[in-house]
Formats: sequence, structure tokens, C-alpha cells
Amino acid sequence: MTTIKATCPTCGEVGLTPDEVELWVDRADKAGSFYAFTCPSCLQVVRKPADARVIRLLSGGGVAARDIAPAPRPRFDTPPLTRDDLLDFHQLLARDGWFDEVVALVAR
Repeated sequence: MTTIKATCPTCGEVGLTPDEVELWVDRADKAGSFYAFTCPSCLQVVRKPADARVIRLLSGGGVAARDIAPAPRPRFDTPPLTRDDLLDFHQLLARDGWFDEVVALVAR
């Protein structure tokens, strides 16, 4: 079985199995990638940055890489809907000819 050597800030060098290491890869921003493990001696969770070399070494050692999901981008570049907006829309729907008004608003 592969032994991965990592450094705990408290205990120093420790030996880990691939199952004891988590590798998180940020495909959008490589600087956001990291690996983490729980030190077998002091049980402290250790998190360290993972550059391309570290990612390659850990992946080659049997550590499964997990993707960090990118932050969702907003669909529209507009302010969020407020309660007042919703009330205005409700009042608009109560009037005759509301559909023509909506079409006119969208056309602007």
C-alpha cells in the first residue's frame, strides 16, 4: 500500500494512506486547490495548498481528486426582486390590459 508523507504543524512528518487524504481541486482557480488530512497522532485537521505538482503527486499516489464546485454566477445582472417589486407586479396583474403593459415594459 502507498504511504503518503505529509507534515503536521504540531507533530512533524506523518505517514498516511491515500484514503486518509482529501484532495480538492479548483479547476477555475488553481490557487484555490488544497489537500487535507487528520493527523493520526494529535487528531488535528491539517489543510495545505496544493499546486499542480502536489496534485499530480497525490493523484499518482492514489488520492481521489474532488472538484471544488465554482460559485454560481447570477443569471441576470440586475438587482434582486424586492417585496415592493412583487406588490407592484401583483397590482399590475389586477388591471385590465396588464399583458400589454408587461410587453411595453420588456420592450424598453
